[in-house]
Amino acid sequence: MKHKAALKLIEDKLPKKRYEHSVRVAETAKEMAGIFGANRDKCYLAGILHDYSKYDDLGSMYQYVTKYNLDSALLAFNSELLHGPVAATIMRFEHGVKDEDIYYAIANHTSGRPQMLLVEKIIYVADYIEPERDQPGVGEIRKLVFEDKNLDLAIYEITKMTLKHLLKKNRPIYNRTIECYNYYNMVKE
Repeated sequence: MKHKAALKLIEDKLPKKRYEHSVRVAETAKEMAGIFGANRDKCYLAGILHDYSKYDDLGSMYQYVTKYNLDSALLAFNSELLHGPVAATIMRFEHGVKDEDIYYAIANHTSGRPQMLLVEKIIYVADYIEPERDQPGVGEIRKLVFEDKNLDLAIYEITKMTLKHLLKKNRPIYNRTIECYNYYNMVKE
């Protein structure tokens, strides 16, 4: 899929604010690709498409999980987690985006996972640090990325903050997020 077609696809589907967020994630990912030696086109495309299913009906998302044999544990979660795997599946099967790097980047941008591919890592981090994000700790993550150039430590810190947030809100935690935390805790330095 060409960038222009991807932009049109999400502009037609997402609210303006989410569309603008997706563009910022794509631009951030493209910049990070230059720093970490990733494919800029793949990073940009994955960034544009990552939130494609953000506002899809929950029942519809559950149907994708079942129809495409996605991890059945996903059925215990809401759209905050489900939209990534569902969007990746829709891109693959309905829009012809077959690239594995892009698929995994979209699928795991909210949960993370152990041993992420480079494009996947970049989208996971870019979604967290795009310029309009202002959550506590985001400045430190930006420093890890743009000054220290330590992507694995950034992933660890983001995952740690995500886990703290989910525990504080008494929300369920997807097993891959815990596995991501454990893995990047071991390799972060």
